[in-house]
Amino acid sequence: MQVEKTLIGNYQGQDVYSYKIVNDQQNYIEIFSYAVTWHSFVMNGKNLLVHFDQLADYFGTPTYLCQAVGRVAGRITGGKVTLNNQNFQLPQNEGENTLHGGPSGFSSYNWPAKIIQGKDKVEICFSKKITSADDGFPNGLDVEIIISFDNLNQVRMIFKGKANGTTIFNPTNHAYFNLNVEQANLNNHKLQIASSQRLELNHAKLPTGNLLDNSDSGYDFSTSKNLLKSLTEIKQNELDDAFIISTNKEQPVATLSNQATNEKIQIFSNRQGLVVYTADFNNDGVFDALALEAQSLPDAVNHPEWGENTVLTDGQSSIAEIVYKYSD
Repeated sequence: MQVEKTLIGNYQGQDVYSYKIVNDQQNYIEIFSYAVTWHSFVMNGKNLLVHFDQLADYFGTPTYLCQAVGRVAGRITGGKVTLNNQNFQLPQNEGENTLHGGPSGFSSYNWPAKIIQGKDKVEICFSKKITSADDGFPNGLDVEIIISFDNLNQVRMIFKGKANGTTIFNPTNHAYFNLNVEQANLNNHKLQIASSQRLELNHAKLPTGNLLDNSDSGYDFSTSKNLLKSLTEIKQNELDDAFIISTNKEQPVATLSNQATNEKIQIFSNRQGLVVYTADFNNDGVFDALALEAQSLPDAVNHPEWGENTVLTDGQSSIAEIVYKYSD
């Protein structure tokens, strides 16, 4: 295993570094210190991540392309939360709502990092103390984002949060995939999701609180199915939905595969949500990227009936883990 640290640019007066981890098969990943951006996942010479060529294109991108998002991924209705019987108004950055940590979330920082070298795995540990003054969320949060790559072609992301006062924590990486060389479309992509239900969303993509059954619909990905065929079945112009996951450490929450090459990426998570979004980056009416965001369910802080706690009390820690495993 090899690791290279390279200065690649500047963001708001701070040096931005790229960390490239190369395994014994000469496959590699690259992570940028800006927004903890997962820039590349190169298997057999092909980058499986949709990405920008220039660092500056990542600055403030509205798509959060392959960036860390938090404190809370997804939308928070009205940007409002109640903690310890106290109401908080969060910064709003999508109309009245708070999206992906608000205007000063994880994706807006340049993160200090250290390298942890191992024989069969290399880790990059990004860390930051985030205060309420930084992002407008209640109280402080000590955050570590540990990204590793190993000789089994696995990328592991561990998000650690420790609260300094009661706060909320539901991070993820906004990874976008396309398993084709040209990445022009997703026509030959199949998707499987370990889910029987999804959240009902209103016109603003906010959860109503109701759960919907996936069976006998285009939303049923319990077996692997062509991604674009599913859009025809549901009669929607995109997928932008939150699936409730059957969590099992031994089984992937989702598998994305390429019908032409038999390559696949399995995603494992210790939380019960997966947001799936089909994107058209070329604005040509053709979907060319698929976001798979493993997280706690969006707006969970306002829906305790789901039984998924995203609240941390003073001194409490939480660990969220996502694993991406490649095979061909």
